[in-house]
Amino acid sequence: MKKVMIFLTSFVFMLMITACSGSSTDTVITTDDGVFRVVLLVNGNLGDMSFFDSANEGIDRLNETYGDDFEATTIEMGTNQSNWETTLYRVSKQNYDLIICATTQMREQLQRVSKSYPNQKYLIFDTEIDDGKASSYPNVHSIVFRQNEGGFLAGVLAAKMANGTSGMESPVNATGKVGFIGGMRNNIIYDFAVGYAMGIEYVNNDALNQTSLMTSFVGNFSDSTQAKALANVQYSNNADVIFVAASQAGLGVIDAAETQNRYVIGVDSDQYSYYKNSNPSRAELIITSVLKEVGDVIYDSTVKFYNGELEFGVLVTYGLAEGIIDIADNENYQSLVPEELRLYIDGLKTQIIDGDLVITSRFDLSLDEVDQLFESLE
Repeated sequence: MKKVMIFLTSFVFMLMITACSGSSTDTVITTDDGVFRVVLLVNGNLGDMSFFDSANEGIDRLNETYGDDFEATTIEMGTNQSNWETTLYRVSKQNYDLIICATTQMREQLQRVSKSYPNQKYLIFDTEIDDGKASSYPNVHSIVFRQNEGGFLAGVLAAKMANGTSGMESPVNATGKVGFIGGMRNNIIYDFAVGYAMGIEYVNNDALNQTSLMTSFVGNFSDSTQAKALANVQYSNNADVIFVAASQAGLGVIDAAETQNRYVIGVDSDQYSYYKNSNPSRAELIITSVLKEVGDVIYDSTVKFYNGELEFGVLVTYGLAEGIIDIADNENYQSLVPEELRLYIDGLKTQIIDGDLVITSRFDLSLDEVDQLFESLE
């Protein structure tokens, strides 16, 4: 309770400052019982060991930190999209202080609902509420990520594995081939893939042995069977490692990696950590994961809102420099990847953070240029 009271004191002080300064920053109006309520709407299901599970960890941490003065809830809406807008309308009537949703699949629904409830505050992450028009939605806070930066680091690692310069042992076969499997063909998944391709190209520019890239897309984020089939094709075509960015569907790629005894790079969460106790043989093949710490962003953004510090009608971007995008530096990564290569990748991280190395994004390219990039590495 002591910690909560400190935050409340800070919050009252900020309200006084806001009232005096006329700041445009929105402040919190809590419910009559004094409990701060926030809800996360999952347009899918938990259990992906990736994106949504990470988001839910942020919700759990809010409850653990603030106890009875905070009520943070997660609602799984499933994969039936007809339920999503109905649920969004329903919770908008239920006295939540902050409603959180995610991904491009929720943009149009939130555009409509947020206009119907102008006094309700919303946060949408992993997409802007409307491209270039965040200011047109004064009750919505938009968050996007520079996932291309993490994809780039994964591409460098994969290319080093494939061209025989990683210093790694079997099952790395230095085939000169790597793979990427995405969920849907949307801007976020393309951004992962473009960063990955740029990492491969970066290594190819200085390497005698070139690395080629195979790309496949599941078409959704839930069909793990299809994702496994695509992975089996890529592994059969001698991919040394596959980077997968497909949420729940991506679990099928990890399954294929275990079956084929090949490496995989996970996404969003440290997927090695999910398996290391329950299935260590599978976990050992997840060489690293491209981290997108959405749970941390949800936690931090909600606390800012609670304290009257979160702005609305704006777009905020997070990447390596903010500590939200990275690759998992766990014991498996440290065991499998030689120190020399890890230090090389750390050096690239520093260059990105310092602005000395700028990674091309999907948002810098037309779709035709994205396709041309992939084709140039085939």
